[in-house]
Amino acid sequence: MSHIKLSRRNLLQFGAASAGLAALGPLANIARAADNRKFVVLVNLDGGNDSLNTAVPLNIGAYHDRRPSLSIETPLELTSGSAANSEYGLHPNLTGLQALHSDGQLAMVQKVGYPDANRSHFTSKDVFHTGDTSGLDANDKTGWVARYAQLYNPHTLGCISVGYNAKALQGPGVNLLQMNRLSSFAYNTDGRYAGESERRLQIARTMLERHASVGNAQAVKQAIQAGHQNIDRIQQIVDSYVPNVEYTSSRFGQSLEGISQLIQGGGLGTDIYYTGMGGFDTHSGQGVTGGRHPNLMADLNSGIEAFATDMKALGKWQDCVIVVFSEFGRRNFENGSGGTDHGEGQTLLLTGGAVQGGIYGSDLVPSDIRDHSNLPMEVDFRHIFSEIITNHLGHDAAPVFPDPNQFTAASLGIV
Repeated sequence: MSHIKLSRRNLLQFGAASAGLAALGPLANIARAADNRKFVVLVNLDGGNDSLNTAVPLNIGAYHDRRPSLSIETPLELTSGSAANSEYGLHPNLTGLQALHSDGQLAMVQKVGYPDANRSHFTSKDVFHTGDTSGLDANDKTGWVARYAQLYNPHTLGCISVGYNAKALQGPGVNLLQMNRLSSFAYNTDGRYAGESERRLQIARTMLERHASVGNAQAVKQAIQAGHQNIDRIQQIVDSYVPNVEYTSSRFGQSLEGISQLIQGGGLGTDIYYTGMGGFDTHSGQGVTGGRHPNLMADLNSGIEAFATDMKALGKWQDCVIVVFSEFGRRNFENGSGGTDHGEGQTLLLTGGAVQGGIYGSDLVPSDIRDHSNLPMEVDFRHIFSEIITNHLGHDAAPVFPDPNQFTAASLGIV
């Protein structure tokens, strides 16, 4: 170090780069050996997914009457396997989910939402991210995933988001790891001296080791050192990754591959992985078998199909629950622009080796579509997440969702 001139500006750059890691808070040492924990993958369909064209009612004429140009005439059948039914089909592009249904591992929960539903994207997203209907400003609230981590997995890598920025992982004093891609989780070095990056990084680490600190400074030092360790570990995971299946190049496909990399790498002591897709606000040009919504269905299908195959190859499928949800469903009827507008109730999809396939919640009936603008809400989304936390992750869900303004019901038995 005596041969290297470090200016005050250099030191400030080191400090600024490290400050982001320090802001994460003290990090636990991440797993080095195989992590056999059960886990959940949350897939957020951003914009309001059209549930009626995802899980298609087969025997309700009002569906076709109210959607003369948008209704699906030949959905995929769900008439085989232990959860066989003749009341619903799937969008034609969801062939992978159809196969999971045949294996008894696709659940569809009807009429999901929250009390006094709001059709604003911002408000409904806030509710789904915080699990709280008591106010509109989510910036002052802790996300429900962050609450879960604080209670049951209290380190920055306890829950991770890949490819989707979620308020559910944020809150006052909480900042769980969120990244666009695994490769982006790296120490931000000075691009003007790319050839010196490794040496400068080593200098910073040596300075941390030699610097004595007390009080709050000691906590910051330890957080930064733990951040460096976690950067190294994630880089090792990326470098040693051996794919079992080919994921698509879409953002969603790459996000799921990133989650798979973390799991294949032994896990990071993570209970909940969060990701999602945008583009579901289909007010116009929605499409039926081709177009905006069908393309989104194809992307969703290929991602989940690849991830399921991957988890089976890793022996992790039985530990997995995947939940596919949106901030609301869409209207029962098509609008004048070849699309659908903001609705309320929706159909949640769940799959994974730990999922008991089938139809949950009360069935759709003709009056639900014929006589109303929106699908009704009968199952509170927090009830579903609570059941997963309790039955799959093994924790008390009550402090995760303390809002008294929610529907309660008997266990659905999905997991």
